[in-house]
Amino acid sequence: MARKTILYSAVVTVIALSIGGCAGTPEAASTNGGASEAGSTTTTPTARPASEMKFATSLSLCPRMTVSNAPASNNDRLVASYQPFVSIEGTRLAIAPVERACLSSGFGPRGERLHKGIDLHNRDAVEIYAAASGRVKEKYYRDDYGNMLVIEHGAGVFARYAHLESFASDIKVGDQVALGQTIGIMGNTASYSIPRHLHYEVMTGEWGAFSGAFGLTPVDVFAYLPDN
Repeated sequence: MARKTILYSAVVTVIALSIGGCAGTPEAASTNGGASEAGSTTTTPTARPASEMKFATSLSLCPRMTVSNAPASNNDRLVASYQPFVSIEGTRLAIAPVERACLSSGFGPRGERLHKGIDLHNRDAVEIYAAASGRVKEKYYRDDYGNMLVIEHGAGVFARYAHLESFASDIKVGDQVALGQTIGIMGNTASYSIPRHLHYEVMTGEWGAFSGAFGLTPVDVFAYLPDN
């Protein structure tokens, strides 16, 4: 009788150990399944702020157009290594501050003159946005630039937004504007006939008391893309 009791106890102990080992297996699998490698963590992509959602994540060369000074592009005519924002002199601003557009001209020599900015084209009258927060320095009409705004975006970085069909009704010189704020409508204003587009000119330097924006140095925004 004593021998049967000992055998029974041994069997119960083995069964209990087996059950305990099986119960631990799913827990271990679950823990390891939360990471691809030991010690690694899973990251969730950061959502873009609402003020940045207006800016396209790609930019194409205009179809059926010969784009002067075009940046490198792929077989689909999409600008290579494009990203919506670049940093110039420590100031982060949008490359294409428009609702929708394609690139019709790049920065560089065009004819006998330097094209000091980039041209963004759309047949529709789409909205133009502030490429970064800043302060309006100039707002007026010129025969060559049409209706234009110059905004100081900080750290000696300025931008000219030209050929606007109209300005936003609440925009005036001295106003502070926010990233993504509508500042006008794309147009074709000038003293000569031109297609609808935004001439977007980024400049660096120190604002001159007499020269204003024309004493600044224009820069090519595409030169600040990662592979440039």
